[in-house]
Amino acid sequence: MHALQVEPAGTNDYGPCECCGSNSRCVWGYIHSPEGTLASYLVHWTLGRVTDHGANFDLILGKWNAEAMAADRCLVSLAYRLFEDGPQFMVIDGHQRPASKNELVGRVLGRSEVIGRPIAENAFAAVDAILAQDVRVLELLGPYRMTEGL
Repeated sequence: MHALQVEPAGTNDYGPCECCGSNSRCVWGYIHSPEGTLASYLVHWTLGRVTDHGANFDLILGKWNAEAMAADRCLVSLAYRLFEDGPQFMVIDGHQRPASKNELVGRVLGRSEVIGRPIAENAFAAVDAILAQDVRVLELLGPYRMTEGL
């Protein structure tokens, strides 16, 4: 059993992409910890173009109980790239991401507000769980696979 559990919720395909003519996909869901819901997530990529376009992961982290409001949650965004030695994430400024306008987000974090802080550990654990458990994003891993034990 994983410490974090991913709950896929929805998917949307659209396009074509302006730069390459391929369609894009966005999947979303929730990430649960033993203490409760940790985050909701959105993953966006261009189908068949992961090696040259990468993907974006947007995490809405914070409180998700019945009393929680948008002010209790923040957006953390990560760019995903697939390199010859495997997949890599980089925290990016979330202000330019479409998720920054989501009504569930109370605060959008920039890169400097995430790196080296406790929220970074939660964000990286969350994206690892998504890659390991959400079969809808398998294309992002290319020839690589996540190992169990997250």
